[in-house]
Amino acid sequence: MRVEISAVFGVILILSAPLISASESSYSFDDDGWLTQLAGPERLALGDEFGCHGMPEVDLLEDSGSVDACVSYLNERISASKWGENPLTFGVPDNSAEHPNSENLTDALYSAGIRVVDDSEFGEKSGILNSFEVNAGTLEKGIASIDSILSSAKDEEIVVLSWIAEMEDLNVRRDRDVVSWIEDQSFWFTTPGELVSSKSSGNLSLINYDDSTVTIEQPNQIAGLWETPGNSLISGVDMDGQNLEVISVTYSNGTELEEFDSMNRHLSEGWRYENGSLHLSLIPGTNATIQYNPNQSISNVSISNNTFNGLIPFIVYGEHVTDLFEWSSGFQNSSIRFTWLVEPRPVIQMDWVLPIIAGFVGLITIVQMRRLIKSDNPSPELYRNLFESE
Repeated sequence: MRVEISAVFGVILILSAPLISASESSYSFDDDGWLTQLAGPERLALGDEFGCHGMPEVDLLEDSGSVDACVSYLNERISASKWGENPLTFGVPDNSAEHPNSENLTDALYSAGIRVVDDSEFGEKSGILNSFEVNAGTLEKGIASIDSILSSAKDEEIVVLSWIAEMEDLNVRRDRDVVSWIEDQSFWFTTPGELVSSKSSGNLSLINYDDSTVTIEQPNQIAGLWETPGNSLISGVDMDGQNLEVISVTYSNGTELEEFDSMNRHLSEGWRYENGSLHLSLIPGTNATIQYNPNQSISNVSISNNTFNGLIPFIVYGEHVTDLFEWSSGFQNSSIRFTWLVEPRPVIQMDWVLPIIAGFVGLITIVQMRRLIKSDNPSPELYRNLFESE
């Protein structure tokens, strides 16, 4: 009978494992396997960003400890970006700034390494967090609007949309026409973490008037941000007040940087010269030499912050991403880059009655099987007769 009891206990233990593991953790959740398999690595290689949207069925403002839990969940499964491992972006609830616990949440976010939120009022109130709030609607069919995108690009000089693939078990359809139009535009398809990490412009290091060259030094990155190229806008005039013409841009070792056109829309090192303005992107800690037309004498060169390639930043938040494959499957060949605000899946609740019933069924099955085996066991005489007949 000991065999039957051990088997039944094993069945009950296996069936009740989800309940036991849930009670051992402060937060109950199920994994999204797509983060580590296929969808996650593919989107990461393209340049997408992975951020957080909290833990399932937990009020972020009432439990700021869930910030660390969500960040840890993400860190254990995938890097936040090809530029850096630590998550920089977190989706916060609406009206977070008005909540009495907003200061606690701010401290928790910053301590966890977060530098960007999706609520402008909350970001402005905290003073230590950047904010990029949705200002151009969503990619959802019937709601997506080209006019809203153009208006945001003109008025706010940044476009931020949202995307969600499921609502209450219903699949949401993207607006294919709007998506197709977006993909043909000269936006900088970026993410919040990438945008804040690339804000640092270069410094004017040296002007050589004799050979009409200028050296630009890109400073080391600020601690906590990713090692992205920094973006600079460089303008120069000659003694006659004419724009200095750029001939080439090289690293200090003489290697030429890539020359962009207006449709280079994903952050990388390189440069583009247009109408007297040089858009330059350099990796932190590197130097570049700008060769101007030697027939022009340098009078003045100025440098300022810039967006990548001089383009308008375009951000799309994937909100409450519980199934990365479902959220990203419609954009496999898209030039758009997404910020996936990940939220672990809620645990499917089990009833204690189920393991008990399974235990009784297992016990009855095992006992019956043993009885059948004993009743069907041939006698030694039968074996002896079989062998003798052969």
